Amino acid sequence: MDLSEFSRLEDKANYQRHPWETSRKNVLHTFLKQSKISFPVDRIVDIGSGDAYVIHTLVDKNLSKEYFAIDIEYTPDVIQQLKSNNNNSAVNYYKTIQEFNETEQKEDNTLYLCMDVLEHLEDEKVILDHLHSRNRKAHYFFAVPAFQSVFSSHDVLLGHYRRYTLPQLKKVLESNGFTILDEGYYFFTLLIFRNLDKLLKKDKKESIDNWGAGKFKTGLINAMLSIDFRITLLMKKIGIKIPGLSCYCLCVK
Repeated sequence: MDLSEFSRLEDKANYQRHPWETSRKNVLHTFLKQSKISFPVDRIVDIGSGDAYVIHTLVDKNLSKEYFAIDIEYTPDVIQQLKSNNNNSAVNYYKTIQEFNETEQKEDNTLYLCMDVLEHLEDEKVILDHLHSRNRKAHYFFAVPAFQSVFSSHDVLLGHYRRYTLPQLKKVLESNGFTILDEGYYFFTLLIFRNLDKLLKKDKKESIDNWGAGKFKTGLINAMLSIDFRITLLMKKIGIKIPGLSCYCLCVK
């Protein structure tokens, strides 16, 4: 949920997706595919959905019967633009989790996504207190930026309060009643680059909305991150946990 995403909604035909967006989407698809979640679920709820890119990639895969996007920045005009950009798809839009909970009271088999959201909150309970379900089939996927040691002005630009280690993320989730089924890091290569940026005091000013690299550079970065992620998964299978620029937990509650 980076607020910069909303600046480009009316120019869909001319903007390029940042490699981070497409690679993060691929990471999510892989984790869901290898999880023990039985798809299609009844509902997928994407919290901090931004320009609704991720939720629509799941619509394309028919992973659910209903789809919901939630973001505090959604106004009637933004929602209308999102509907127009996505051919009036089946995604339903809400401004807050409270509004969603009050309106959608079915206790169905639900997958909640909360990717790159908790770091935007001064207190994570603003969201975590409202994530509850009496249905034991509900799953929750969290992802956050990792390692406070690489916190920089780029994090400030994106509106981050903090970064997490995996143990810190687990502690936050477990203290709020979540049981962790799977956990790990991803994007080791980006962690190396971020450490170099920190060492060289290089100030990054790029955000998701102003990515201007050409197709070759974008494709090269996507390929690098794909190889990076595959190596991380392979090492995890043999019991070696490689740190990365992001960490994740798949939970039930």
